[in-house]
Amino acid sequence: MSVAAPPQGLGSNFNYFLADGGNAITGLNVEITFAEPLISASNGFGFQLNGYAQELAGAPKTTPNWQQYVVFSQPGDRTLYGIIDNWSGTVPAGTYAQIINDESKITTLSKANQIPAGATINIAPIFNSNNVITGVTYIYTPPGGQAASTSVTLTDLDIYGTSKRITSAYESPISALTLNIVGDYNGNDGVFTSGSGTIVYTAAQPLTVLTTEPSYTAFQDGTGETANTVYGKLPVSGSTTITQTWSISADGSPRVGPAIGHKLPIPPSGRKNSRK
Repeated sequence: MSVAAPPQGLGSNFNYFLADGGNAITGLNVEITFAEPLISASNGFGFQLNGYAQELAGAPKTTPNWQQYVVFSQPGDRTLYGIIDNWSGTVPAGTYAQIINDESKITTLSKANQIPAGATINIAPIFNSNNVITGVTYIYTPPGGQAASTSVTLTDLDIYGTSKRITSAYESPISALTLNIVGDYNGNDGVFTSGSGTIVYTAAQPLTVLTTEPSYTAFQDGTGETANTVYGKLPVSGSTTITQTWSISADGSPRVGPAIGHKLPIPPSGRKNSRK
């Protein structure tokens, strides 16, 4: 029996959440596969792994309650980038604030606006012995080709808007996650003419499939970008590996839009290639 879909449906910036009853999720790797090429007609594409933390008693106010690890490409650009976009505070309390926004290059694609069939993208957070995320590794593997990877350590980055370095006070575990395939950034609506494959979630502990963000995580908001993507239904699970299908809606739906929705800020590469 499948878990109930979110009220907005399974697509665009609404997908299931995965969690382990409030425990820290570790050993996480999310792999996106492509049975058909993903072709963007407008606003590029972004693969957004959203991680959610609990706001624990005594935790510093700088704790990243929402961690975004994103792989994206923008229109007409063959470069595949990774972005870390982390926020402290909560949306219900109006205390949210950006603490990290960093862009790095992963590789150069064979064609702009397209991920070919047979390729894979991996987003793998890096955990320390306390289950805290301290960085991320992005991997792109072209069909029949050599994998290209980029790893980023959070303490090598600056606190957003300052020249001060990130410290452990700006790191945290996550207790829930969701994955969205949408437009590139800035609330953009991705328009895809082709694409299908799977999203394979792997963790060190069995994960449970949830309809919405659990009440025990703090941020209570999500992706502001949208697209005509559709996600497959999942059973309750309880497995360390969960495989979900994804595809494109030919009629242009769902593009459901944000519940509140935080836009992914325009990255440095986007400011150089600004568009209306």
